[in-house]
Amino acid sequence: LDAHCHALKIDGGIHMKWKKNICLITMLILVLSMLSACGDKMKTNKFNNEAILGIEIKKIEAYLDKLVVTFADDSLSKIEKVEIDYYGTDNAVTTETPDFSFQKDVLTIETNHADEVSEMRIWDKDRDLYFYVRYIYSDSYAMLVYSWADDAGYLVNGDEDTFYTEEEKEAQEELEELQAEAEAFAYSRLMGEWINESENVRIVFSVNDEYAERYFAVSELIDGEWKECDSMVIGDLSEYSTGEADMFNLCDNPSFGRQVTFYLFEDTVMECDYSDERFFKIK
Repeated sequence: LDAHCHALKIDGGIHMKWKKNICLITMLILVLSMLSACGDKMKTNKFNNEAILGIEIKKIEAYLDKLVVTFADDSLSKIEKVEIDYYGTDNAVTTETPDFSFQKDVLTIETNHADEVSEMRIWDKDRDLYFYVRYIYSDSYAMLVYSWADDAGYLVNGDEDTFYTEEEKEAQEELEELQAEAEAFAYSRLMGEWINESENVRIVFSVNDEYAERYFAVSELIDGEWKECDSMVIGDLSEYSTGEADMFNLCDNPSFGRQVTFYLFEDTVMECDYSDERFFKIK
């Protein structure tokens, strides 16, 4: 009898352990099911921004391994490239070019940093434009769209004042001031009148006082008179060193236009495509 009772106690203990294990397993299955039902989603933001050139984001969803961007109908046609920026553990910005898919106005970006993304850059191949998106986890994102125009190059569409931070605006102003000073000094080296060795081609670099425009004019000596054969208002100037000379690229349009190059060997000696001979500064 004692042995029988002992056996019942053991058997009852085993059953109790099984019941506890079954309860734990059931709870674990329920938790996993709930997580699975959530789809490992971390954040969802919906927007009501106005479209820029027909581009509008309706919703952004951050998952553990992807970022899903839902655009308004027919916002984009074919995405060529995607870049994202996010802040790492050292608070430094990291740029990533992730794999992605785009179907029926939904862009899925594969990344393990979806909830940390600070900026997206997206290229639309068919429409020949690209755009930047920021503040995707705020009430209203900021977006700049760059579209191509044959007569002007890329044009910026959107509110730059909202897009850029105050620190970025100040840094941009400082950079523009430095660039303006560098361009002014570079152009001062070209300013004046230059003539080739045969004294039949003349180039004059000057500034239009009324419009503060830089320009140059090329003249040829024909029948004893100087006749202008070329001229250009300078919209952009860049300077590079080739080792042997300082190269000046002058463009009539910064984004898309004609470019003319001059090579300055000394402050008074120059070469360019207007003559096979060298030019010398005469005043």
